[in-house]
Amino acid sequence: MADQPDGIVLGRHRDLEGRRWHPWLRRALLGLVGVVLALALVDVFGQGASTKRAEAGAATLSVTAPDAVRGGLLFQVRVTTEVHTELKDATLVLNQAWLNGLTLNTIEPSPRNEASRDGRVAFELGHLPAGSKHVLYLEYQVNPTTVGSRTLRLELQDRETPVTTLDRTLRIFP
Repeated sequence: MADQPDGIVLGRHRDLEGRRWHPWLRRALLGLVGVVLALALVDVFGQGASTKRAEAGAATLSVTAPDAVRGGLLFQVRVTTEVHTELKDATLVLNQAWLNGLTLNTIEPSPRNEASRDGRVAFELGHLPAGSKHVLYLEYQVNPTTVGSRTLRLELQDRETPVTTLDRTLRIFP
């Protein structure tokens, strides 16, 4: 049998004397990684979409989007407006939370006009007859340094008169 190398103490390095808890630490850390992966598999950390609706006499507004996203992630928001009573000059107004820490890449179909209303973004949709349906797609990317929770507010207006308002919460994980 060969001699033990210099600097190796058999009791400590081979027999783990005084280090019997180290394997349990490694197992616990590996188990923690497994728990995070299992939570991600059941969509705790994002991107499963849900739909939230707000109904009023003149229109129904619904937003389909993820409730939770991660930094750097690309995601889509679908805003559907179902018109019950004619809207002469329909406008969707988004609060600042829709843009802070989020990059808006694409808007389809393009609104007739875009404007700022007291720091909020307004997308003018134009005339929407009764019984019509308008779908607006917004493509976003989460800025990598953005984390936390925010309330996204979307308001449907007709000539600056509020028709209905919808609030939803977006959680952003690192």
